[in-house]
Amino acid sequence: MSMSDGVTLTTTNSPTYQRNDISLSRNASGNLVWLDAVKHFLRNLSKPAFLSTIRSHLVGQGHLPSAVTPETLAGLLVQETKKPGSLLKVLPGLLFTVVPSPASAMQASNERYRHRYKKLRKLVREMTFVNAAVCDEIVRMEEQIQKARDERSFLLRKLLQYQTVNELASLVSQAQAALVSPSQVPPGGSTGLVSSGSLAKEKKKHSLVDDIGTSKSKKHKREATAKKFFVQQIPLDDVGRPLFPIVVDGLTVHSLGEIVHDRQAFHTEQHIYPVGFCSSRTFDDVKNLGRKCLYTCKILDGGEVPRFEIVPESSPETLVMGFTAQGCLNELLRIINASRKEDQLEFSGQGEDFFGFAHPTIQNLIQSCPGARKCSSYKWTKFKVCKFGRDPGQTIAEDSQQK
Repeated sequence: MSMSDGVTLTTTNSPTYQRNDISLSRNASGNLVWLDAVKHFLRNLSKPAFLSTIRSHLVGQGHLPSAVTPETLAGLLVQETKKPGSLLKVLPGLLFTVVPSPASAMQASNERYRHRYKKLRKLVREMTFVNAAVCDEIVRMEEQIQKARDERSFLLRKLLQYQTVNELASLVSQAQAALVSPSQVPPGGSTGLVSSGSLAKEKKKHSLVDDIGTSKSKKHKREATAKKFFVQQIPLDDVGRPLFPIVVDGLTVHSLGEIVHDRQAFHTEQHIYPVGFCSSRTFDDVKNLGRKCLYTCKILDGGEVPRFEIVPESSPETLVMGFTAQGCLNELLRIINASRKEDQLEFSGQGEDFFGFAHPTIQNLIQSCPGARKCSSYKWTKFKVCKFGRDPGQTIAEDSQQK
C-alpha cells in the first residue's frame, strides 16, 4: 500500500504475510510484518491498547518506519478490523485489541482440563497406594489381635489347670496328714467345703479304730469348743470357681480381690482384707431422708495399711474413706446424721459386716483364695454347707443345743 509520504507498508497482499494468529510472517530483513507485529504485541499485552502505544512499540522494534503518521496507521488498522474473520478489533476511543480465535480458546480450555486431569490422576494414584498400605496394616493388626487372643486363652487354661492341680494336691496332703496323726488338725484348717467333708470322713474312720468311749468324749468336746459356721451354697463354674456377682443376705459381692500376705496390716486374727474387694448394699441415702441408696464398698491398697472406701450412688462426690472398716462406717453414719439433724441413724453390725467380708460365706471364699495360708496372724475358721432351711449365720454349737 502506498501512502502520500512515500512510505510503503506490507499488508495482506504481501507474499510474506500469512493470515494466521499463531505463526508470524517476516519480511526480507527478518523483521515481523507490521500487522503481525501489532497482533503479537496486543496478544502479549492481554488488554486493549491506544494507537499511540501501538505506534511507539512498532517504531521502537523496527517493524514500522518512523515516518508513518498516527492517522495513517489508524486508518490501516481500522481498515483491517473491517475484514471478515479479522482478529483485530477496534473499541471506542481508538482502543485496539486482539480477539483469540475459537481454535486458540478451545486449545487453552483443553490445556486447562488436561492439567486438572493429570493432577487428579496423580491424586488417585497416591490414594490407591495409601489405601493399600492401610489395608495391609489392618490385616497385620488383626493377625496380632488374634494371636494375642489365642495366647490369652492358652494362658488362662494353663492357669486354671495349675490352680486345680494345686487345690487337689492340697486336699490330698491334708487327708494324708489326718490319716497319719488324726489328733492333730492341720494348721490351716479346712480349705473349703470339700476339704472339710474329706477331713470329717477321715476322722470318722479313725474314731472307729480308737476306743469308742474316749473318741466320743473328745469329739463332743471339740464340737462344743470349736466354732464352725454354716455357709450357703453359691453357683460355681466348670472348674469350681464362684460365679460373680454373689448375693448373700442383701449384700452383693462383685470381686474378692487379691490377698496381700506380706504386710501385717492387711489381715488380723478374725479377718483378711484383700485388695480389690468390691461389694454393694442398699442403705439410707446420704441427702434424701426416707430414701434408700446403693453404696459401693471397696478395699484399696493404701501402702502399709489397707484403705476402705464407701461411695453412694446418688452422690458420687461424697467419698467416705478410712483406714479401718469400722472407722469408714462411723464416718458415713456421721455424715448421714449431720444431714438429718434430728434422726440418729445406727447400723446393727460392725464395719466388717457393712463391707461384707465378715459374712461366713464370703469369709470362707476369701480364706480359700491363693495366699491366704501365708497370712501368719489369721486364724482359720471351719465352715460347713448349710442344709435346706438352716440359717446361714447359725453355728454348729447353737444347732446342737437346739437338738
